[in-house]
Amino acid sequence: MTFSKAFQRIRDKNVVMFLPNWSHDVKIRLQDRTEMSKMTHPYLYVESCKGKVPWMPTIIELFSDEWEVI
Repeated sequence: MTFSKAFQRIRDKNVVMFLPNWSHDVKIRLQDRTEMSKMTHPYLYVESCKGKVPWMPTIIELFSDEWEVI
């Protein structure tokens, strides 16, 4: 699916998005703002066996039609 469709799914539900050519443990998640948040707006982050960090897609990732969600 396109990035925009995957992004809409991640916003609507508690799902993760990823590209199939990535390592199997790399997933993109959405962090919503909560009472305990230091952030004032939601953001995307990448989660892998190495930890969690904020994430911004590259141009190649934005135009990919291979996004998957689970």
